[in-house]
Parts: sequence; structure tokens; C-alpha cells
Amino acid sequence: MANYHKLFGKILASALREGMQARAVAHESAKSKAEQQEKHAPPSTRRQLAGTLAMVLLLAAGVGHFSGVLPTWTGSVSAASFLVSALTRIGLVFGAIWLAWDSLQRPARWLPPGLALIGTLSIILVAAQPKLIIAVLPLLGVATVLMSILRAFRKN
Repeated sequence: MANYHKLFGKILASALREGMQARAVAHESAKSKAEQQEKHAPPSTRRQLAGTLAMVLLLAAGVGHFSGVLPTWTGSVSAASFLVSALTRIGLVFGAIWLAWDSLQRPARWLPPGLALIGTLSIILVAAQPKLIIAVLPLLGVATVLMSILRAFRKN
């Protein structure tokens, strides 16, 4: 009598091995195509716009602070101080966006997909009720660990 289960096991093992090799080859070719596109991609217009806005806002804040013309233009020293600080903060945020633009274009591979949503909801919850941080931080940690474990099993 033939051992069909051994024969079936060998066929299944070879099919799995070939599938894994094909998947690895496809993954490598997709990875190399993405790397080539990144190398030859022109700079984004939105990134250039963010950098230009950052530069203009920071220059305006510097000119306003050092020239002393803002208090006469706005009518008060406190309004001029507020305007300079607002221009500086917004310029720094646009500068940070300009610096991080490439990493914003593709999601972080190490971050579980649902964690960004849970983190945002946690921040909103803690902003509404600061005492809940004692409960939210451990739950956020547990959610991170569980999502990472589930993600590791899903890949295999």
C-alpha cells in the first residue's frame, strides 16, 4: 500500500518552498523598483512650498523682531510680540514638515496600522480628562504589544 500522506507532504513542502521563493523574488523586485523611483523622483512641489513658507515666515519674524517696526504697525508692543511669536511657531512647524516630508510620504513599517488611530484617540481622551492618563497609558502599551504580536503572526 502506498504512503499517500508522505507523498502529499512532499508535494506540499515543495509547493510552499516555491511559493516562498517566488514571494521573496517579487518582494525584492518591488523593493528595488521603489528604491529606483525614490532616487529619480523630482522633489515634491508641496515639500518645496512647505520649505518656502517656513523660510518666509521665519524671515518675517526675524525682521519684525529686530527692526522694531511692528509695534508702530500693529499699534501695541504686546500685539507685535504676539505676531512675532506666532510667525516663529508656524514657521518652525512648516520647517519640521519640510524636513520630515519624505518620511511622511510612506508610513512607518514598524508602526502597527491601528496604533496611530488609537494614539490619536488617546490624546483626545487625555486632553478632555487629564486624570485618565493613568488608565490610558497602560492600555496604549497593551494595545501596542497586542498589535505587534498579531502583525508578526499575520506576516507568517
